[in-house]
Amino acid sequence: MNQRIAFWRHGPNVISTLRMIGALGLLFCRPAGTAFWAIYALCGISDMVDGWLARKLHAETKAGAILDSVADLSFVVCCAIRLLPLLSIPSWLWVWAGIIVIIKIVNQISALAVFKRFRFPHTVANKLTGFLLFLAMPTFFWTMIPVAVVAAVATFAAIQEGHFIRIGKMSSDLRYQYVTLRDRPDLKEAAATWFHSKWNVPKEAYLECMDAYLNHETEYGWYLCLDGSRIIGGMGVIENDFHDRKDLSPNVCAVYTEEEYRCQGIAGNLLNMVVEDMKSKGISPLYLLTNHTGFYERYGWEFLCMVQGDGEPEMSRMYIHK
Repeated sequence: MNQRIAFWRHGPNVISTLRMIGALGLLFCRPAGTAFWAIYALCGISDMVDGWLARKLHAETKAGAILDSVADLSFVVCCAIRLLPLLSIPSWLWVWAGIIVIIKIVNQISALAVFKRFRFPHTVANKLTGFLLFLAMPTFFWTMIPVAVVAAVATFAAIQEGHFIRIGKMSSDLRYQYVTLRDRPDLKEAAATWFHSKWNVPKEAYLECMDAYLNHETEYGWYLCLDGSRIIGGMGVIENDFHDRKDLSPNVCAVYTEEEYRCQGIAGNLLNMVVEDMKSKGISPLYLLTNHTGFYERYGWEFLCMVQGDGEPEMSRMYIHK
């Protein structure tokens, strides 16, 4: 059963790969011909299906997100190569497109300045831009009105993207905000109090770890999900999560989501955020101590071994993320 689930978890990546193959196929079709538009439609539908399927199977991974982006870029580039020579694009549209590109470049410059890395929020407006562009492309030969609508939505999406980058809202779930404690150092006291209330570990212990992270004495971070100003989920990374295998380090710890917010993917988003952040700093693999089975596997974690928790009468499960 586990092997069957693992097999189907590759489905979204297979669909993304087929979209890249289809995009290359466009290069060998007569531009705007029947075969061209048939492949075009299949590629567009696949872009909707792979993301939905990844969320449905809890198979969202960084590698899958990169593959999806590469497939999208391949599709756009191949369409442009075949269609642009046939289109008479007015100068005002070129200028408008250039402004959107400049806004997006500024967004990434600000991300580098604030977070020391590129950031690409998956917003509803960005998704809507891609969907409208997909629908509008066949109309380019008759009217520029749909193109102007797409450009207007794309402009809003680019401005909104910059705003989200500056406030640290990176999740595709736009109801909530996912941040590191370095993004929001003002939450240190509230976060330490919140974690203490969930795990009964002294607040001072959390504050000591958080201060080390905020003062750049360690890259082991703390990660929060916010609903407005309320902390509704969180986790951290520490050297050892109170067990006897000191060689299995570092450990993701204090994983918790408020009960009324569960089953919305919050813990999964935070886990993926932690893995991505640690890998960007060259820290891998990660380990996680738990008594749960069947949950962490959804997000790329693998059972490693049983370990003895400090003061615990029974052994606990140790997971690894490579």
